[in-house]
Amino acid sequence: MKAIVIDRSGGPDSLKYYEKPDLQPVAGMLTIDVAYAGVGYFEVLLSRGEFMSDFPLPLTPGLEVSGYVRAIGEGVEGFYVGQPVAAMTLLGFNGFASIANVRPELTVPLDQLGADLDLATAAASIVNLTTAYLAIKDVYRMRTGDSVLVHAAVGGLGGFLGQVAKRLGAGQIFGTVGTPEKVNLANSFGYDELFVRSDFAKEILKATGQRGVHAVFDPVGGSMRKHSLEVLQPLGHMVVVGNASGLADVPYSFNEIWFSNRQTAGFSLGAYAESHPVETGIAAREALSMLAREEIRAEIHGVYPLEKAGEALTLLEQKNTVGKLVLQV
Repeated sequence: MKAIVIDRSGGPDSLKYYEKPDLQPVAGMLTIDVAYAGVGYFEVLLSRGEFMSDFPLPLTPGLEVSGYVRAIGEGVEGFYVGQPVAAMTLLGFNGFASIANVRPELTVPLDQLGADLDLATAAASIVNLTTAYLAIKDVYRMRTGDSVLVHAAVGGLGGFLGQVAKRLGAGQIFGTVGTPEKVNLANSFGYDELFVRSDFAKEILKATGQRGVHAVFDPVGGSMRKHSLEVLQPLGHMVVVGNASGLADVPYSFNEIWFSNRQTAGFSLGAYAESHPVETGIAAREALSMLAREEIRAEIHGVYPLEKAGEALTLLEQKNTVGKLVLQV
């Protein structure tokens, strides 16, 4: 089997392409022949060695894949060999490879969605779309007409957060982007307006008549956390869904949260899937069904061969992409 391995911290240049022995079926797991693997900013952070205390090197990165069932482990039911599927490998990683063992609870049969969904789109979408769906529906519990702000609004996760919020009944939907060139993408991702991230607080308050928004979804981190709280209405929520900036956490006073009547929550799909795999899998199927029915759309910025994974991560590191990058295996 083919696989990408990170054996030292050093950024995208540290990725190496290997031939390894084929994975064998494991009881309670599905083995799939991988066709595509999604690429996310988390892999950039892994390549830098930023999570070595939790995920020691060497490792094969990759949180999401699509392909065909190769073998069915003992005790697994509801799948057949050759079935097209998408799966989340999450804390187990190993998606950047031609064969992967995946948990059946976190695997979605693509021929059971009620409409066609191609393998590349499924691999590009399953993690970010499931994160967006759960963060909006179950963590925030959005109400019809709520106003929403999404940071990194046209990235892999942000592009879905805006669309899912709109599909589930949000009123005004705003977003922030890193460069002025991305502001004109608002309509294509369902946003009412996009603002450059460096000056978003003033612009959001102006756009909402100084009222602020009901909810902020932040996958960026750093100072965005503090400024996001400043644009929340009383009883508003900030939902933390990532730290793509890689910056150190920003301390904030719980007493200030108390006095201002603002609320915070966090959502990590990997940790949630470990404790609630069945619920995560159900959400993934519901989310991918929305995509298959074309109620929302996925933006794929580019498709790279597996051996060019380092180039894909370099492009992502430069933060000049719109939507998602995918590896073709």
